[in-house]
Amino acid sequence: MLPIKNHLRLVGSVLSIATNKTHIICIDNFYNISTFFLENKVIDKTLNLSKTAEPLHHFSKAVAVSNRDSKLGVGFAKTPKAIILSATPEIAPIASLDWQKLEVSKVTFSKEDNFVSTGGEDGRVLLYSADNYSFLIGLPPFPDYIASIVFSDADSLLFASCFNGKAVVFDVEKNRTLLDIECESIIEDALFFDNDTKLFCVTKNGYTIVYDLLSKEKISEFQIQGAWLTICQKLPNPNFAVVGGKNKSMYIMNLYANKIIDSITMENLGLTAMFLDSSILYVGHSDGAIDIIDLDSCKEEMLECLSNDDLIGAIKLIREQNIFLQTLEEYITKIETLWKTKLQEAIDLLAVDKINEAQEVVEPFMKDPKKKEEFDYYWQQKASVASFLDAIEANNLQEAYILVDKYPYLKETIAFSQIDSKWDKSFEAAKRLLAQNAQINLPKAQELLNPFANVKCKKEAVMMLLRNTSKFLQAEEEYKAKRFEEYFKLCDRFPFLQETLIYKSALLIGDQIMQRINALENQGEYQKAHDVCKLLASMIPFKIVANDKLKSLKLKLEFMQAYSENKLSELFAMAESNYELRSLKECRKIYDDFKAKEKMAFSFASKGKGKEVLDTLKEYLHIECWRDKIASILKLAYLSEFMLNAPGKAGAIEGVSWKETFQYYIERYSKDEEIKKIAEEMGLIDVLNSITFEGNREGYLSAIVADSLLSIDDKPLVQHETSEGKNEK
Repeated sequence: MLPIKNHLRLVGSVLSIATNKTHIICIDNFYNISTFFLENKVIDKTLNLSKTAEPLHHFSKAVAVSNRDSKLGVGFAKTPKAIILSATPEIAPIASLDWQKLEVSKVTFSKEDNFVSTGGEDGRVLLYSADNYSFLIGLPPFPDYIASIVFSDADSLLFASCFNGKAVVFDVEKNRTLLDIECESIIEDALFFDNDTKLFCVTKNGYTIVYDLLSKEKISEFQIQGAWLTICQKLPNPNFAVVGGKNKSMYIMNLYANKIIDSITMENLGLTAMFLDSSILYVGHSDGAIDIIDLDSCKEEMLECLSNDDLIGAIKLIREQNIFLQTLEEYITKIETLWKTKLQEAIDLLAVDKINEAQEVVEPFMKDPKKKEEFDYYWQQKASVASFLDAIEANNLQEAYILVDKYPYLKETIAFSQIDSKWDKSFEAAKRLLAQNAQINLPKAQELLNPFANVKCKKEAVMMLLRNTSKFLQAEEEYKAKRFEEYFKLCDRFPFLQETLIYKSALLIGDQIMQRINALENQGEYQKAHDVCKLLASMIPFKIVANDKLKSLKLKLEFMQAYSENKLSELFAMAESNYELRSLKECRKIYDDFKAKEKMAFSFASKGKGKEVLDTLKEYLHIECWRDKIASILKLAYLSEFMLNAPGKAGAIEGVSWKETFQYYIERYSKDEEIKKIAEEMGLIDVLNSITFEGNREGYLSAIVADSLLSIDDKPLVQHETSEGKNEK
């Protein structure tokens, strides 16, 4: 059941929804902005932005409500401009976005409201600052209309797609393309998950696709037959998302598995907008309806059922009260915790033909396709389970273990755990008897081990114990003395020692040492963790995993050393090539420090102050991962400086050779749409058109870095002064 708490209705198709502390803010395809009081859902204000503009398509993405700051971005049909409005305390325009050349097809705010982005029929995706809505950057042009733009949770990545199936993931922080995607269908919407390392997409032809952004590969795809998917939204448990489209169906997806875990048919047509506010999900429809869904409805009742291991009651709550309860972490953990035990019970019931009882035991788990497949497999093999139980009942352990070798799934049964426990106890008892007096107690030890003497997988251990009691005693002595390196070497030389309970206990101690290493690492005690890990690496069963951990700890120690010496180039080089370092607070700080300087630099750039931009970012000018970002900030500074010095403008510098100036720009950034727009606004488009070469979008990589590109009185450009001195072009 869908736990709908309340309903709202707009005049037209609901194109965007968001909330602030006091209001719900919505806009429809007739440009009607509506605000409702959050507490009682009563309408507060409405405003129609245009009665003459052609209505937007009922699945249009040309409008958006910001996630936090109560702003709206609105594009109008048949026009290249969009406007920004405030929604509270009054609905009022505050800025216009006018860098698109053709009709705006997409408007979106970043998750943290640091940016607003537009896309249009001109195939351009443009990024603006949310501080003052000034233009920041444009992505490389797309070959068709822009279909979708989505930001990552940290505002650091941007996904954009167009109507011919091409899409990109763009690194906003570094101003470069991270991944190019070619899809057979239009990607209508997407979301980032797993700490922004994976991308989940939904397409027009019903596919859900997952990409790994670290390996830059498509890792899975799944088709919902007959669906035209248009929208997706992460749930409070970020492993899951809601997906919808033009029909009435809503699907709950496991993002990692890329599979549907459940679906429900809505009362209203087409999902056009979704917004998550804590545990409240707002769902807008193409017929104007808005469903307000309480994802935590009946959560307390569910937790009570789980505390009592009452899975039947939990399933009933999911089916009859709240379909989203199955995404609770507590429910998932309980299901995984109980599954093996319940499966063992069901297998034993199958073996004695108690089919209905077996089905009742596993019924709460059968919504999971993998668990259903696992149970079905045992159902098909129930004859072998029956034979196995018969062998145990007849005390024919040789036959029982032969069946286990032939059908490994029998190890999942309760009966197997019982006979293997019997083996452990018999072996340890025999060993103790032989240790006390091997000559006198040998017959008693043989009697204990006799049931296993002809079992293939136990036979060698039995013989070795009876013939090599000293080796077992030596191993036990090493274990008790905590000389684990020597103990595991001995077990490696004599594999029969690995059949003992002591060996299993020693493995547990190794696991505990690994947990200790992890705890030290978590506390930032990398050197201590490294030292303890050397001990673990000396223990043969843990050698591989310990050596891998040693490499990781060594990397973190090197990073921390470079951090203490403020070696920024080295730090960023390490962080960019080793993603695991991103979890360190010191690593996050160097990126945050750059962001702070970047924000200051953008402020200077908007005023045309290239020198101040470079002075602000001087520590980062020679760091490879920031070169594209710095070039984009300088580009904005150059364009702003051009506008400030346009011919005839008050305070403009005289004697500027605009043809030479434009050539300098084209050498660095190409004859792009931005310089064309600026030249036209300056009345210098003819000068720009007289330049025949198109330049290179990445020409800045080989050109000198200059405070200004203005060519004044035919003087050459001067390179920005750094510690390396300054050169002339």
